[in-house]
Amino acid sequence: MLRSASIGLGWWSDELAGAVQGKSDKLNIVSCYSRSRDKRAAFANKFSTGQHGSYEEILSDENIDAVIVTTPHSLHETHVRQAAAAGKHVFVEKPFTLTAESGRAAAEACHAAGVTLAVGHNRRFSAAAQLFRQMLDGGEFGTLMHIETNFSAPSATNWTEDHWRANRQESPAGGLAGLGIHMIDLVISLGGEITATTAFAKRRALSLDVEDTTSALFELASGATGYLGTMCAAPYTATCNIYGSAANAFASVDANEVLVQPLGGQKEARALDPVDTLRAELEEFADACAGKGAYRVTPDEAVHGIAVMQAVTASAALNGTPQKVERA
Repeated sequence: MLRSASIGLGWWSDELAGAVQGKSDKLNIVSCYSRSRDKRAAFANKFSTGQHGSYEEILSDENIDAVIVTTPHSLHETHVRQAAAAGKHVFVEKPFTLTAESGRAAAEACHAAGVTLAVGHNRRFSAAAQLFRQMLDGGEFGTLMHIETNFSAPSATNWTEDHWRANRQESPAGGLAGLGIHMIDLVISLGGEITATTAFAKRRALSLDVEDTTSALFELASGATGYLGTMCAAPYTATCNIYGSAANAFASVDANEVLVQPLGGQKEARALDPVDTLRAELEEFADACAGKGAYRVTPDEAVHGIAVMQAVTASAALNGTPQKVERA
């Protein structure tokens, strides 16, 4: 059983804890830390954990094996490197960091310390994403031509000016870091390296000084193309569609069905077994810490996703000027 501590307590820390606490025989959350005493007390009471008065206390506790980091994006590098220096395994929520340079530094710190690093891209664990991977590996799509994604939600409509997400550092190109990074990772996992992007970001509905509508076209090293749309002031949508020379497939990545249209055949609905993606990613992290296989999002892929996010932000700031993606 991996003994873990949750760091940075809010909505998402509760979502992760709710997926595993008292349900998993691989990972248990034994303590927590937030600068807010009230948040520490509430989390400890809700999930029957201990609590520590500082991050340093967590890192020095020999009864804690790993940390689950859900702090603001700009703090991830520091918190990951501190954990690695203390010999703690690290599960860090996406986005990994805000720059490829800081992501590489954090990943190298974990590698040097010999600790497991996992970035929380839970959509890779969805039933639809796993079927897409099987179809690609089996050649069912023929030649991969295009991957089309959209991840949108009305989350930014609840931000206030003093919310940590309501600034351009934490939320580049609007919903890119909170929402779009999910689909950047899916494009990477299904289509491989992204080499260039052309992107636009606009503010259409929000009164805050952040964009709420972002679109990006990707060039992939394979020769295929990709597309990301992400709106942080629109109804919830999470879709991934794949187009190939032999078949197309369409899915909401949170649903348990994929529609497959083969060339010259009838459209087929394939039912899938549901997957609790949060539990699945945390348990795969625990297995990796125990030496039972690798976590499926590699550090290089996590850093590459951040490089793509940076290139999208840069292209949008230049009103669609194409940008090369820095190599991982």
